[in-house]
Amino acid sequence: MKKASLVLPLLALGLGLTACAPTTQGTSPAATTQGQPLISATGQPIRMALTPGFADQPGDVFRGMEQVGDPGLWVLRGRTRADVDGLKVQGRALREPVNVVLIDLFAKTPQDALLRATAALDAVGLKPSDRYTHGYQAYLNGTFQPEVPAGQAFARGVGSAREERLRLFGPWKSGDGYVFLAGIAAQNVIGQGRTFSDFMVTREATADALNSRTVFKKKGYVDLLSKVDTPRETTADHDGCAVILVARE
Repeated sequence: MKKASLVLPLLALGLGLTACAPTTQGTSPAATTQGQPLISATGQPIRMALTPGFADQPGDVFRGMEQVGDPGLWVLRGRTRADVDGLKVQGRALREPVNVVLIDLFAKTPQDALLRATAALDAVGLKPSDRYTHGYQAYLNGTFQPEVPAGQAFARGVGSAREERLRLFGPWKSGDGYVFLAGIAAQNVIGQGRTFSDFMVTREATADALNSRTVFKKKGYVDLLSKVDTPRETTADHDGCAVILVARE
């Protein structure tokens, strides 16, 4: 059964959302705009031919998300699709999708936006942690941004049998506000070992917690068409969608 799109509350925000979680039906990304060089967050041009794992094209970039622009679909490392902390599922590389989008139209500066986003994550139990690998980036509108805080992810449930880990990227200035992209996943901790648990359960629980405890309110989903299932790569239970949360104040 499809989850109803939340159209009326979104009119003022200009967000056209699709039905996701559990459905994966959506509109394909538009064709790539050719001839426009990619620019890094430091202002330097990026030669994408040197990074064959990521290209500014459908499959790696979604076109025309209102209030956001053209977000990359993946958490990146070395400008290639990252895996989830080195974990595999049935011997296949477990690729990490961007599955959370935060939009803040009230933050005054990038620093203000970062403080508001990290305060919201803290309010739902996601604390900065350096226990995970680092060196990740995400892509939006022709620029890459590193993980924030530098060298850290956000974790919940550290020391328990289930850990949830979120990587936050941004902020990017987009339109009248700021945008963050994030990837969240859960892992099972067994002694000194780890196995993958899920993307969707932790995504939904985190979105619901942010919605009820913070200024970021859940507005719906966008189908990024980022579900992968090949002999070598998988996104496991990921439905291809990202949840969108927008700050109300």
